[in-house]
Amino acid sequence: MSAMPEFLTKALTGLALIIPAIFLLRWWLTRTHGSPEDWAEERIEELQKRLANGEIDQEAFEQRVREIRES
Repeated sequence: MSAMPEFLTKALTGLALIIPAIFLLRWWLTRTHGSPEDWAEERIEELQKRLANGEIDQEAFEQRVREIRES
């Protein structure tokens, strides 16, 4: 019975370390900064406050909301 080639063993070991690290990093960033949807909603709420205070007009508000939702 032959063993796996050394390069395959190294590749699988590397993947076994990298894939969980990616998921851990994604979880940490989401936990720390919220999801992209949460971020977008916070920006829109901020724009709504600026619109209510008269800092921006309706056209600027709508343009910025479109930009946020497209990104």
